[in-house]
Amino acid sequence: MKTTVSTLLREFPKVRRVALSGEAVIIKTREGNLRLSKDESSKLPVVGCLRGQLLESDDRIDAPTSSDTDWQATS
Repeated sequence: MKTTVSTLLREFPKVRRVALSGEAVIIKTREGNLRLSKDESSKLPVVGCLRGQLLESDDRIDAPTSSDTDWQATS
């Protein structure tokens, strides 16, 4: 689809639907043409994207993460 900046601003919901359907939208401007398209890079949902990457986990979330000697003043 080809459009102008004025049409993009006036009919944004229509242009957005076209872009989300997978078709590239070319926006003609005085400075040059711009391309609006759907980003296909994030096909996995954010939750679960590291499935299979985490080997083990420590479930003791209330345990201290440093030893007592780390908190002593040094002279």
